[in-house]
Amino acid sequence: MAGSPQQPKQRLVVLPEFCTHAAGSDCERCLYCCPKDAISLPTDKEAPTVDHDACNGCGICFGICDAFASTRMNMFDLHARIRRIAENGQRAYLTCKENVFPGFEVDTNVVVLPCLSMMSPEMWTLILAEGIRVTIACDLKYCEGCERGGELGGELFAHCVSLAEERTGEKVLFTFRIPEKKKLLEQYAENEVNDRRSVFAGFAADAANIATGKRRLRNSEVLRDYYERRERQRAVMRLHLASENPYPDFAGQGKRTMFPKQQMVLETVEARPETAPLIMVAVSQTDMQLCTGRGDCASSCPTGARIFDGSAMHFDERFCVGCGICVDACANGACSIEERTAEIYVTGNDDARKD
Repeated sequence: MAGSPQQPKQRLVVLPEFCTHAAGSDCERCLYCCPKDAISLPTDKEAPTVDHDACNGCGICFGICDAFASTRMNMFDLHARIRRIAENGQRAYLTCKENVFPGFEVDTNVVVLPCLSMMSPEMWTLILAEGIRVTIACDLKYCEGCERGGELGGELFAHCVSLAEERTGEKVLFTFRIPEKKKLLEQYAENEVNDRRSVFAGFAADAANIATGKRRLRNSEVLRDYYERRERQRAVMRLHLASENPYPDFAGQGKRTMFPKQQMVLETVEARPETAPLIMVAVSQTDMQLCTGRGDCASSCPTGARIFDGSAMHFDERFCVGCGICVDACANGACSIEERTAEIYVTGNDDARKD
């Protein structure tokens, strides 16, 4: 609209503390997921860089790697918003920008994403494990030849949803209809209530709120922005778990960083332990017959899953992301990466955390 200020473009942000490539791994997944080739890896042990002119903000990299967020949202923000909808007793609807046409105003329980593929399997699994009722509201024909997400965008989210459904036994519903924001009279016209007096009383109360400005305040952008800022601050605090020890029972000392996807897996098995056997994870292992106790694996570990206290090696599998850096760091070949199930987070004991 002429004369109205334009919103600043959402910019991709790289969080080096969650990039295993910057810590020394050979991970290059972000290069293969970007439909616009906007991500590059300059050299070894450097975080990726983003060509902001080429980036279209699809967010697919969010679902691939913890190291990506944006100036407006990270995955904890998104999860918090979906959870708020559920806490209000509503079903959460997820759609993408390609399905929302100009002039169409979505209802308050609709989350509009740049691309549905920005949600990882870990997030979908956690949402279903928490019992959140969720529906994808979109016409999949827009995924074909989508300028924003490309071919990968149309395929990746279906795989993530299918995986989450297998793990939890829950279902994500699908609809072509996106709930539209209703006016006050339309809301009451659609309510099937036999007591006309209670309907009239409710309408009168809402009318009074409108007259006094309370309803306008409740629905205002200012108030909505306040809640979003509060959730962002809360998300940032959760993202930087390295500043404190979230597991005070751990015997070792040192810096620990909980990667967001790993935290979602832990929250999933805590909320629904029966999902653990169905969630595969990569975790570091040590052959103690080959280990000489030099501690090179611990000093190179980007999450602090391995900590060497000078006399013994301590290992907390809850922080291990299976990056394989410890394998390259060990000169004796004592470290390896094995595929396990998330049962290690449920049935693991203290002895299993000390090599």
